[in-house]
Amino acid sequence: MKRIFLFIFLVSSLFLILINQESSPENSSNYEIIRTTDKQSKGLEKETENEESDHPEIFAEIEKMIRTGYGQEAPTYQAGYQWDAYNKMKNNAQRARATDVYTFVERGPANYAGRTRALIVDAADPTQNTWFAGAASGGIWKTTNGGATWKTSSVGLPNLGTNALAQSATNPNVLYAGTGEQNAGNINGQGLFKSTNHGESWFPIINPLTIPDLQMIGRITVNPTNENQLVVVGRNSSWDPFTISSGIYKSIDGGISWSKSLTFQNGLIVDMVASDYDNWDIQYASVRHKGIYKSIDGGNTWSLKSSGLNASGRIELSISTVAAGLIWAVNEDGNVFLSKDGAETWSQVSEAKDEDNFDVLGGQGSYDNAVLAHPFDSNKVYVGGVNIWEFTATETSKTNNILEKEDVGTDVFMSYINFSGDYSGGTLDVGAVGYANIVNIEVRFGQGTQKAHRFTVSGMGAGVPDANYIYQDYVEVPFQVWDLTNDQQLMVSFRDQQEDSTWNLIPALTTGPAADQSREYLFIHLIDYAELPDSAIALNGGQTYNRMYFFWPVGVEGFDFDPISLPTSNLKIGKVQRETIIRETFSIADAYRNYEGNNSIAQYLPRSEDGIHPDHHSFHALNLNQNDSTFNLLSTNDGGIYLSKNSKQPGHADKDFEYVSLGYNTTQLYGADKMPGEDRYIGGTQDNGSFYTPKGTSSSASTNYNFALGGDGFEAIWNNRDGNKIIGSIYFNRFYASTNGGTTWQKASSGIAADDGPFLSRLSNSRRYPDRLFAIGKTGVYVSNDFGNNWKSTNVDSDYWLFTNYNDIKVSMADPKTIWTGGYLSEDYRIFVSQDAGASFEPTENYSEFNMGNLSGLATHPSDAQTAFALFSIDRFPKILKTSDLGQTWTDISGFDGTSKASTRGFPNVATHTLLCFPNDPDHIWVGTEIGIVESLDGGNSWALLSSNLPLVKIYSMKIQDDQIVLGTYGRGIWSVTLQEVKENIIFAPNIDLVSIDTEGKTSFLMTYSDTFDSTQIVVNNQVIHTLAKQELGTRTFTIDNLKINGLKKIKALAYSNGAEFESVESTQLLYEVFEAKRDFKHDFNNAYDDFAFQGFSSAYKSGFPDIALHSDHDYPLSTELVTVLKTPIIIGSTNATITFKEVAIVETGETGTVYGDAEFWDYVIVEGSSDGINWIPFLAGYDANAYPEWAQFYNTQKDGTSDLYKDRTIDMLETFEPADTVLIRFRLYSDPGVSAWGWVIDDLYIQDVPLALPYESPMTLSIYPNPISTSAKIKYKLLNKGILTMMDLQGKILREYELEASTNQLLFEKGDLKSGIYLVRLESAGIHQIKKIYIQ
Repeated sequence: MKRIFLFIFLVSSLFLILINQESSPENSSNYEIIRTTDKQSKGLEKETENEESDHPEIFAEIEKMIRTGYGQEAPTYQAGYQWDAYNKMKNNAQRARATDVYTFVERGPANYAGRTRALIVDAADPTQNTWFAGAASGGIWKTTNGGATWKTSSVGLPNLGTNALAQSATNPNVLYAGTGEQNAGNINGQGLFKSTNHGESWFPIINPLTIPDLQMIGRITVNPTNENQLVVVGRNSSWDPFTISSGIYKSIDGGISWSKSLTFQNGLIVDMVASDYDNWDIQYASVRHKGIYKSIDGGNTWSLKSSGLNASGRIELSISTVAAGLIWAVNEDGNVFLSKDGAETWSQVSEAKDEDNFDVLGGQGSYDNAVLAHPFDSNKVYVGGVNIWEFTATETSKTNNILEKEDVGTDVFMSYINFSGDYSGGTLDVGAVGYANIVNIEVRFGQGTQKAHRFTVSGMGAGVPDANYIYQDYVEVPFQVWDLTNDQQLMVSFRDQQEDSTWNLIPALTTGPAADQSREYLFIHLIDYAELPDSAIALNGGQTYNRMYFFWPVGVEGFDFDPISLPTSNLKIGKVQRETIIRETFSIADAYRNYEGNNSIAQYLPRSEDGIHPDHHSFHALNLNQNDSTFNLLSTNDGGIYLSKNSKQPGHADKDFEYVSLGYNTTQLYGADKMPGEDRYIGGTQDNGSFYTPKGTSSSASTNYNFALGGDGFEAIWNNRDGNKIIGSIYFNRFYASTNGGTTWQKASSGIAADDGPFLSRLSNSRRYPDRLFAIGKTGVYVSNDFGNNWKSTNVDSDYWLFTNYNDIKVSMADPKTIWTGGYLSEDYRIFVSQDAGASFEPTENYSEFNMGNLSGLATHPSDAQTAFALFSIDRFPKILKTSDLGQTWTDISGFDGTSKASTRGFPNVATHTLLCFPNDPDHIWVGTEIGIVESLDGGNSWALLSSNLPLVKIYSMKIQDDQIVLGTYGRGIWSVTLQEVKENIIFAPNIDLVSIDTEGKTSFLMTYSDTFDSTQIVVNNQVIHTLAKQELGTRTFTIDNLKINGLKKIKALAYSNGAEFESVESTQLLYEVFEAKRDFKHDFNNAYDDFAFQGFSSAYKSGFPDIALHSDHDYPLSTELVTVLKTPIIIGSTNATITFKEVAIVETGETGTVYGDAEFWDYVIVEGSSDGINWIPFLAGYDANAYPEWAQFYNTQKDGTSDLYKDRTIDMLETFEPADTVLIRFRLYSDPGVSAWGWVIDDLYIQDVPLALPYESPMTLSIYPNPISTSAKIKYKLLNKGILTMMDLQGKILREYELEASTNQLLFEKGDLKSGIYLVRLESAGIHQIKKIYIQ
């Protein structure tokens, strides 16, 4: 049964605003996560590199939410607050320790550049080898050799997010740089900057406090004949889409003064401006949800030119250099348009068959959208989103009907909210009547009134279900709705948000009290108008009846809405006929091999051998040769900058792009760590996966790193006890680990439910217990005691628990058993603390002064386990709360009172991300902020900017490893500083790696010693059972005779050195005494406590069964293994070596067609034997409820098992073991994290004592010779039907597979690259299995 996990992002109301349950634009964004797995035969490199760098909108939302306080709908920071805070901190530099200037070392990576949106080719360089590039959060960089080497060019820039660049053609020394990332939303801008010395230094010319519309600069165009004339487009902060202001501004004096030529409100954003190549006075600007505006006077005045254009969301333009008036446009929905008359009219350019059309931007049109008109062929265009396409407009066209919305005079008083509707740029939806039945309508203002059905929603705001709309009455509204097709007036309904019995049109407002919000939605019904209400509409929820159109109108800022004096105007909605030009399509770059596979990315290869990174932001044509029409195509994208080979058809050949970003160190890291003892580093990045320093390399700014994991990379940990161990992460707790220093990687998420974690996957451990990891789940915390191999969950069972995409978790530096976690602090939700290594969590108290809201991080104290720090990023509110009593009280050490943006302690009013207390001096504190590191030398009484050589960049993570503090920066890669005072001499307690019990009852402890101790005690349930003398370093095995200890017990080691005690990580193990071996055994499970060891099983009466039987827990828990071990070993006979019992197994079924060992064979039950208590060999393949139709029916209908479902099972032990082998036998139920079910019951067990009614004969034969093997063996078999021979490891992972015909035959098995050990060979035919073990030496 397919399992679908619904992951509800609690912070996503920014994007989707629900009206009702069917087509609602207001609902919280729901992401359906379908459980996926990769074929185990694939290499992990290819497996993880197929993980897409995805969800750019989620990180933007996180950046918004951590700045949003309790009771706030959005951040309240003023425009340019980072620049303001930075200047204040510089002016207070006397607070800093004057004698210490820290010298950080840049550690790379040099070959994993960050997201890049802006690039210009230097007009002063005729070779076109000098470029200026603007990184999303890494500043301005310059190359003079076509990308072979790079250097920074950001002196004077307060914000390293540079996303628009322009240069004067007449004076190339003059450059302009626009800051902020308008089309991603996670990098706020500081306005516009200018350089008059060819990029050597920069100074501000637009302060966003003065011109808020230009806080985030979209594009810049400079008059090629006048360096002082420029036009700029931009917007204010991206954090609240319903208070957006955006505009077009012009300067004629080089930026000294500015005139406003066109502005917009209510979410309408000016995305770009472009000028005609022959006449700068002719300019074009794209406006979201409106279309294309044109100016013919150099940007002074503008007129809308969108006839035939679908103005859906963001629109990118490219003006042809070879055909006058020819312009290409691509909207957010991935539709391509072409104008041949200077934007007067537009035609869509699409596939010949409508069903072949697709979103050419790959579904991310608001994030990545790049367009370039071909420099020689006016019929060709390059379009980039996730992939790159080349489209050719043919001479063939057709006519299509397109649903559009047209304002005729209404735009002066009315605008529309984009609620992700299906039409008209997300501002219009079709209701229950369906698209086929809609008619063209006109909403007429200033031309009379009519009545409308009025609905209220009981004072609610967003997310109101249809059924909660309450019908009130039939009232007059200041417009009429007409069916133009049939010349018939129509019924209308509206939502009366203010509950004042009138339809009000107020400017967009979705924050604050619901009664004040602008949610007066309109519903147009396909029902003829009447003076009396329609009985089918005049009901609660009746607004959906025969609904044809729905839209969300709002007022225009500055217009005084008076319903009795509205201007004569019309809103037209309906199908219009538009010309569509047929196109030819060629895939230039297919990142994830979904199409033709050209230039696909292979992240696991070095960048020089890679294809081209996905998510394209700008294109440029270089080195144009007019004689042979050759050129280079350059792309800026999420992976940096790529340049094609010079060709008439660049990109048409595979591997046609070269990575030209080596040394362009602009990587955006979420987390970084260092290998113990070496200057090797690992980092998890936005857009570029995870990477690490190659072996034998000491990292520097020029170091090329190796690929580790694909997708977006997040926190990573390099095990400081064993440098061969590394663990990294992809979003939603997809962890992968390496045990050989990064050479190979394996999944490390066993026990974690699919996508059960935050987008920002968090990992934390103690440097004293590096193998014990902690991560965050939706309902609590995951703990792994073996560095990610296995995870167990601890539910935080409290109403104070809140799961978000930015929850954090930290292990105390002082006490490895103290764990802090949370994402919110208020009277409603709390931070939590555990004092028992994550076994349980308790809520802290709220901060007594304020309800704070969202956290941006947690940190701990190096010597006091009761002390921790909660980081916040809320305007004017405390940035650091400190507790010294396990969260019972909190104190602000940053000096904010909730009203003033000035701190009494000198801390900047900016976002914080990470905090580090120095272990040698806890009063010495560093805080990583969005303007760099802020330092306190007195425990937080005063603060100053750190004196160092660090660039002004956001600091996302700080960790201590050896004598270094390692920084993960969001835009400038990994940096570190060496400080001897932070180095700690850590003594590691011995690890108990494995506890096993053999057939003689001897209990063995496999232990690893990293340090020498005088003695070691093995402790079971707090009782010392054995003492060991001084041991050598390395792995050791200690054996104790039959302990005669039974049950689940807690086991740990206590090691002693010079009188000091060192405690190992405690684990829970099933211990049991072992009885004398027998040749036969039978049991009906009455009084079975002495004969079996139970873990998750019991011998008991259960409903539906007449007798006592062996029952698993009903329902069995998730993410666990339930085990029953027979304490009596069995000596296997030469004949009749069978196990028989009756059973019912109602456990979760695997996906159709899967078998035991497949990744999607979810839960299973299995019977296993072991001759050494370490290696457990399946007697037969694991099975689930699909073993019998009756079991499957009960599973699918979620019924409990009954005795009527009993089935007999017989197992031949000689198919797995040899005569005279002595084996322990166990019954095991494996449960993954996804879905639980009723469980397993077993009764009437006979071992080598078969009842007369249960004869057994094997239908197939299987033998292996020689066994053990060193190089090869012959596997002989006899099959009556076709079969499959599978080789697996002891965990059921399929290593090799062979299809066999019905015959008596043999095959040659080669050892190949298999390591020494025990493996399983399974022969399957006609539903019957045989398993034998094979030994490789």
